[in-house]
Amino acid sequence: MSDLSKDRPSLIERAAQRLEQEQGPDVAAALRARGDAVAAEPAAGGHADDPDGQSERVHIDLQRLDERGFITPSQMRGRLAQEVRVIKRSVVQVAQNPDIDRSNLIMISSANPREGKSFLAINLAISLACEVDYHVLLIDADFSRPRVFHHLGLEPRTGLMDFLRDRSLNVSDIMLRTDMGKLSLIGPGRHHQLSTELLASDRMAQFAEELSSRYPDRLIIFDAPPLFACTEPSVLAENIGQVAFVVEADKTTRPAVRRALNMLPSNCWVSLVLNKCRVKTVVDYYGDYGYPRS
Repeated sequence: MSDLSKDRPSLIERAAQRLEQEQGPDVAAALRARGDAVAAEPAAGGHADDPDGQSERVHIDLQRLDERGFITPSQMRGRLAQEVRVIKRSVVQVAQNPDIDRSNLIMISSANPREGKSFLAINLAISLACEVDYHVLLIDADFSRPRVFHHLGLEPRTGLMDFLRDRSLNVSDIMLRTDMGKLSLIGPGRHHQLSTELLASDRMAQFAEELSSRYPDRLIIFDAPPLFACTEPSVLAENIGQVAFVVEADKTTRPAVRRALNMLPSNCWVSLVLNKCRVKTVVDYYGDYGYPRS
């Protein structure tokens, strides 16, 4: 993959050029003098997804997440966090595989509702955002039953479906920066009766390609609907490199799993995540937290 940063001015230089035009050379010189100090402050100017800081910035209610059984950056030593790390390591290894196209695009799904896919998507995104080398974009692509923003304590906003319908919208119009510096969000947007067709559109394919190829340090997680609920996840998976498929222990049957997996494209890398397990002596974290309390 080519290094595009060598062919274009740095974020600091572009900001300085803009300030020189708007406020004069003295202000621009002061910005250039800050050098690496400015680069070390991503919250002030945004991530590479949003270099000009145009996207809305939101606050994630970490106390709300903790109360609902999710991991948080300050609670990364518990059993739940350790189990999510195991899943995370597998996801990162696949994302680094050059033989898998769009391997950094990760869809989370299941066969049936309430198997814990949104729980996994949020926990995985938070855990990945604590990594040194990656930025994470979490996209709620469950248009009929969106849960990501609800669990994060956020109100609905313009999102992916609006972006696919309205070509005047830019990515910065739907992307939200968070106070967790390496985590950004995109909501589902307003539900549309042609959601499957919009996901199958050229605009979606171009959007997925840009997300995958533009920034090598970015992992994109799509919280998709259950495969048996609608056709949307099967179509979305056409643009995805890997799928984490959540299976509820002692409930989802093997034939159901096979039938659901057959609905995915053959070129997807699929990992199974067994959820809501119980052991004889200790309640496994899945058993206790496999689906968040509402």
